[in-house]
Amino acid sequence: MADFTQISWNAFPADAGPDDMVSANFKFYELTRSDIATRLRIDNSFPDTRALRAAVYLCRNVLQPVREALGRFSPNSVFRSQQLEQALKKKRSDWVSKSQHTLGQACDIEIPGMATLELAEWVTKNLSFDQVICECYDPAKGPNSGWVHVSIVPPGYGENRKLALSYVIDPATGKYAYVKGLREMA
Repeated sequence: MADFTQISWNAFPADAGPDDMVSANFKFYELTRSDIATRLRIDNSFPDTRALRAAVYLCRNVLQPVREALGRFSPNSVFRSQQLEQALKKKRSDWVSKSQHTLGQACDIEIPGMATLELAEWVTKNLSFDQVICECYDPAKGPNSGWVHVSIVPPGYGENRKLALSYVIDPATGKYAYVKGLREMA
């Protein structure tokens, strides 16, 4: 394969090999890697070139800039097949997820030693995004509790909404809920 810098995100080869570079620091296999999919023997490969190329765009415009600015990390989750989403969310096989992970447009990340809320704030100030969600961050459990969900819509696929949200326990109900803004657990 040619050097990734010579290949446009929207022309990235559908036959890329697992060790082919997608960006300066990320390999192709990292876009579909899932320990849960491996354990459950779920095929987590891209269903089409649209999802593959969206994930390449996300890698080059979210993962790589985060790596360059904040240091080494492995994405927790980028692409998720419908079957993997069903398993993660304990849904029936006829349920269809609307998660941007299934479109190759989202990733979940943590930076070792950096507070999750701080990472979410950095992303909103420094990168283009559709959604940034500070998920399950409880500083009482340490700086790396929770994770940051970041999504981005590639050009020609729609508009980025620039939504900053948090997924925290609602004190009124005791259940997790999405709320506007970036915050920690109350």
